[in-house]
Amino acid sequence: MNSQNRLKTILLLAVAAFAFASCNSGENSEQVQNDNHSANNKAVVKEFVAAMQTSNVDKLKNMITDDFSWWIIGKPEYLATAGEHDTEYFLGFFKGEELFPEGTDFQITSMICEGDKVAAEAEFRAQTSMGPFYENYYHFLFIIENGKVKRMKEYMDTYKAKVTFGL
Repeated sequence: MNSQNRLKTILLLAVAAFAFASCNSGENSEQVQNDNHSANNKAVVKEFVAAMQTSNVDKLKNMITDDFSWWIIGKPEYLATAGEHDTEYFLGFFKGEELFPEGTDFQITSMICEGDKVAAEAEFRAQTSMGPFYENYYHFLFIIENGKVKRMKEYMDTYKAKVTFGL
């Protein structure tokens, strides 16, 4: 190979390497944006669950969208709280601090985020004012919109809730 062909080959390889690096840096930049978006959405969920744990209605009110909805697994004829609920119902649910006079232990155990959806597993433990100790495991799907919770879907052991609270 003569020196002119060698030079062309080196230049082509340099251009190809630059183009490849440019493409990857764009992907990395996009990945960083996605990671930041996911981290922000996970932080919203952590803060939201902490506000639920302490029944901080004012904070919850500021963390939800105007069209917030809450869905709980189950059939309303079996479990009174099952089904679709609006903001008023949701916020009213947390005004009953007397249900757990010693407070609650409500912890997220794992979380994963994709786009505006955050899935979270959680454990809840508390002594009830009625006597029995309540322990349940939850799975939530949160839809986040502009840094606020738009929708929360709740999955749990409905039998434990019904037996403990007579719902």
